[in-house]
Amino acid sequence: MKENKTDDEQVSIKDKSANSSLKRGDSAISSERLQNQVIQRGRLDIHLHQAAAKHLKLGADALNARNYEKAIEEFLQVIQHNRESAEAHFHLGLAYFMLENYEKAIDAYKMAIACEPSEVAVYINLASTYRMLKRYDEAIGVYESAIQSIPNHPELHSELGAVYSLRGKRREAVVAFKTAMRLKLKSSKEFRSTKTEGNEEE
Repeated sequence: MKENKTDDEQVSIKDKSANSSLKRGDSAISSERLQNQVIQRGRLDIHLHQAAAKHLKLGADALNARNYEKAIEEFLQVIQHNRESAEAHFHLGLAYFMLENYEKAIDAYKMAIACEPSEVAVYINLASTYRMLKRYDEAIGVYESAIQSIPNHPELHSELGAVYSLRGKRREAVVAFKTAMRLKLKSSKEFRSTKTEGNEEE
């Protein structure tokens, strides 16, 4: 025979059922809130990206027009929106270099490398700045670091050889120049074989 549930037990069951529907309601509210936050963040990201792209273009135009101060202003605006823009740091370095503010150029190039370690042009510009300042050991360090990241780029080895020559390190220079020549020959052979394969397919 089934026992009749007391009034207290029935109230307790009702409370539990009410709490459970409240939790479901809370969950729906928090899920909706989270969704709205994600949408807002997405809109903000798009806005920041558009603003950064606009300043990047204005900076590039100013750089081409040799208005280096204006270019610096614009690239700094890009960096405010996106600190990891290797392109903005690189072009900022160029603008500082053209104004002969070499230390700031060096800092900007270093930031560009930190953001994008596989970009050859940044290493070459940084090392060339050191070379121009006769800071040959630092230039060598930059090329060696670049070669660790991008070992098969002939220009890096060739430039390293040139700096070794300036330092009077003839043996190291010869090794670097030979490596550059070997890589150039290898890439031209690969280019020719790819071209030949392309002609055969036609």
